[in-house]
Amino acid sequence: MTILFLDFDGVLHPDPCRDPARLFEQAPRLAEALAPFADCAVVLSTAWRTHYDAAQLTQQLPPALAAKVVGATRNFHEIGCAPALVPYRRQAECQHWIDTQRPGADWIALDDRPSGFQPWCERLIATRSDTGLDTLALNRLRFALMRAALANAPGGLARA
Repeated sequence: MTILFLDFDGVLHPDPCRDPARLFEQAPRLAEALAPFADCAVVLSTAWRTHYDAAQLTQQLPPALAAKVVGATRNFHEIGCAPALVPYRRQAECQHWIDTQRPGADWIALDDRPSGFQPWCERLIATRSDTGLDTLALNRLRFALMRAALANAPGGLARA
């Protein structure tokens, strides 16, 4: 199984999003991109999780995407993490979720704030805040999911 950590602002819509009609405008594209990957589960890593519970957040998503949501990360101040991750709060939240919920699982993060992750974090697929999930980020996501699927398949490719 591959876990996709999903931010909302700057991923599913521009950040800032001043037009309510544009909220979650990229969610259908993400749902379509994830459809071929049955073994991909989504964990919400968005700041929205501090104001809304998972049920409220999944109501904003297309049904196919909402069905893939298996939880949400905890806030940085609620977790312990390796000292090396202290400056990289979003990555620490993702790693904590993996360590406590699905140890050893492959994971990818879709986020528009690379500063929340260690420099050159290979698990991060950064999006542009002003556009959200564009074609380039979608293609990088598809490639990462295909690579993970091949690595996890019986007799699959060894991870580099």
